[in-house]
Amino acid sequence: MQKSLRALIITLLVAGAVQSVKAQTEPNYYVVIGVFAKLDNAVRYTNQANQKGFNAQYAIHSRQQWNYVYLFQSSDKRKAYAFLIRLRAESEYKDAWVYTGQLGQGQPAVVEEKPVEEKPVEEVKPVEEKPVEIVKADTVKADTTAVKPVEEKPIEEKPVVKKPAGKPYIFRLQTSDGQPVTGEIHVQESTNASRYQAFKANETVYIEAPKNARGNYVIITQAAGYQQVSLILDYSGPGIETGPEGEAIIPIDVSKVKRGDYIDFTNVRFFRNSAILEPVAQNELDGLVDLMKESTGYKIRVHGHCNGNQDREGSVLGSSTSFFALDPGKNKIGKLSAKELTTERAATVKAYLVSQGIDASRIDIKGDGGKIPMYPEGGTLGQYNDRVEIEITKR
Repeated sequence: MQKSLRALIITLLVAGAVQSVKAQTEPNYYVVIGVFAKLDNAVRYTNQANQKGFNAQYAIHSRQQWNYVYLFQSSDKRKAYAFLIRLRAESEYKDAWVYTGQLGQGQPAVVEEKPVEEKPVEEVKPVEEKPVEIVKADTVKADTTAVKPVEEKPIEEKPVVKKPAGKPYIFRLQTSDGQPVTGEIHVQESTNASRYQAFKANETVYIEAPKNARGNYVIITQAAGYQQVSLILDYSGPGIETGPEGEAIIPIDVSKVKRGDYIDFTNVRFFRNSAILEPVAQNELDGLVDLMKESTGYKIRVHGHCNGNQDREGSVLGSSTSFFALDPGKNKIGKLSAKELTTERAATVKAYLVSQGIDASRIDIKGDGGKIPMYPEGGTLGQYNDRVEIEITKR
C-alpha cells in the first residue's frame, strides 16, 4: 500500500514538473503598445492606458532589459491578432504590435508596498564565563611546522580594445512619447550627395569628420512605417546628452506615415513583382477576419501599392487558391502595369477574406499603383512600398 501511494505521489510530481516546463517553453502572445528603457516611463504609459479604460500591464524582457507595456496576453495566437487589428482600427494605438515569447511577470500600474513585519527580539542569554587556565611558559611547545611562502600569481593584463576612428554617436530614434523605433540613419555630405553611410539607430556608431568645409553632415532617418526626418549634424558640436563612454546622443522624433481610419499592416507583404501573399501575412489578415466577423457593421476598402510606376513582368493569383504560396501551374504570368499589379494585390486580399466567410459586398478594392510611396523608389527600403492598407469606410 505504501509503495503504491509513493509511486502515485512521484507520478503526480513528475506530471506537474512536465506541465510547468511546458508552460514556460510555450510562447505567449502579447499585444504591445510601448517599449521603454526606463521603468518610470513604462509605469506612466501603463497608467495612461488604464485611464482610457484598458487593462494595461508592464513586464520586463529578461534579455533586453526593456519594459514592455501590453494590453492583451494569450497563448492563442489568433486571439492576439484579432485583438491587435481591433485595437488599430478603433483606438489611437495604431502602432501596436504582437510580441511572441515570454516576458517577466506583468506588474499592475500601482504597486503598494507592504509594511515591514516587526519580529519580536529574542532575549539573549548571558554567556557563561569559564575560568581561564594559565599555562606556564616552559610547558608550551614550539611550532616547528615550516611556513610555506605565498605564491604570487602574475596579474593578467586585459588587451586594450582599439576604438574605431571618428567620433562616437548614438542616434536615438523614437516616437514623441519616447518609444524606441527600429531603423537606420543615413549620413551624407549634402542633400544632393549620391552616396551615404548607413548606421543602425539606437546603437553606438563611430563617424569620421566630414570632408566639406562647413564641417556638417546631413542626417536622414529610414524607419519602416515612419516619415523621413532630415536634419543637419554639426560634427564639432556636442550632443543633446552624453553617454557613459562619451557618446554624443542625438534624439530624433519620428511620426507614423498614416493614421486615422486606416489600418497599417506590419507583415502583409507579397512575393516580388506578384500579387501572391508571403506566408507571414496570414496572422494579421486573420486578425482582420475576426474583427469583421465580430463587428458586422464594418465595411472596408483594400488599397494596393507597389514600388514605382513602371510596367513589369509579374504573376497574379489566377485560378489558384494558394494565397500564401506561389503556384506556377495555376498562377497567371504576364506583363502588368503598376495600376494592374496593385489592383490584383488588393483583389488577392479580398479573395482571402471572402474565403474565410466575409461577405464580398463589405469589401471594396483599389489599386493605387506607385503613386503613394512610403520610401524613395530606388532606396534601400523601396521594397516596403509593396504593401496594402485597409481603409474603414463604415462602422
